[in-house]
Amino acid sequence: MKLIALFTVCMSLAVALDPARPETRVNHPRRRIARSNKLTLDYTTSISTPTDQRSKATLHQVPAELVQSAVRPRGESSNAPQMQRRQLTANDFFECTNPNPSPSSADCNVIVNQVLATSQDYLFDANTCITFSFGTCQAFFCSLCETLATSSSFIGSQLDTVAALCVDNGQAGTIVGEDVPQWDAGFVRTGQGLPTYDVC
Repeated sequence: MKLIALFTVCMSLAVALDPARPETRVNHPRRRIARSNKLTLDYTTSISTPTDQRSKATLHQVPAELVQSAVRPRGESSNAPQMQRRQLTANDFFECTNPNPSPSSADCNVIVNQVLATSQDYLFDANTCITFSFGTCQAFFCSLCETLATSSSFIGSQLDTVAALCVDNGQAGTIVGEDVPQWDAGFVRTGQGLPTYDVC
């Protein structure tokens, strides 16, 4: 017992006399570390509104083979259970555009993978968009006519479809759901306006 008490006293004395105690370290000036003034995060998300009004006359019906194959999320086998939320219907339309320069397919695929990797629910007011930006590509999902509740898996699936229809061919593009609640999703070159269609 006396040995333990003696050891405790010695340890307390050693800590009290330690020259590197926090109180003495505070007095030493810190060295400045040079940091870049241009710190950027490549992948960003923000809320926006559509600015580029377009006519629905420019839209084309989504090919039947994409409507049939869209009942499962990306990467799952055909034996996987169907998603709770609908994917594509015969009332979904798309438009591919040719901006110069167009968004990079690789950048857009990073966004699709990021969106599909999250598990998040969203609630959008009418005429409100969420944007995802990476490099040259900006993806968006907008509620066009009324309040809309959706999930990141639904948004990611729509973006994946637009990537297959347009972006993989060197174009930007949009897919539009005309059924209530109306929405659009797609890709533009970073910095360009977001499209909206007269489907309300």
